[in-house]
Amino acid sequence: MGLMDKLTAGVERAAQEMDKAFDKGKTKVGEIQTEMQMDGLAKKLGYLVFDFYRGREIDQALRQKYLDDLARLEDQLLQARAEAAAKREADAAAKAAEQQPETAADGGSEPPAGA
Repeated sequence: MGLMDKLTAGVERAAQEMDKAFDKGKTKVGEIQTEMQMDGLAKKLGYLVFDFYRGREIDQALRQKYLDDLARLEDQLLQARAEAAAKREADAAAKAAEQQPETAADGGSEPPAGA
């Protein structure tokens, strides 16, 4: 393998790792944005509950909308986290599969020590 081939392979590997890191960061930003939306809705819902306990009139339809939106966002967050975990597992399995032939090729021809 020539020097240029090694350099090209190294650059390709670095580009792949950079893409993985970028995707991971994008996923994390999405999760944080969803959590922030949930926090905002929880705050609004808290104010509605406070108003209710203070004896003020509250809009039940608005309360239900906040609850439904919170449930929807929570489902989105759980789904995004499950997808990220599945992607991590698939990447780990692919990396292990890549390293498997190298390990077999390196040590497969020699008999075990003590045999």
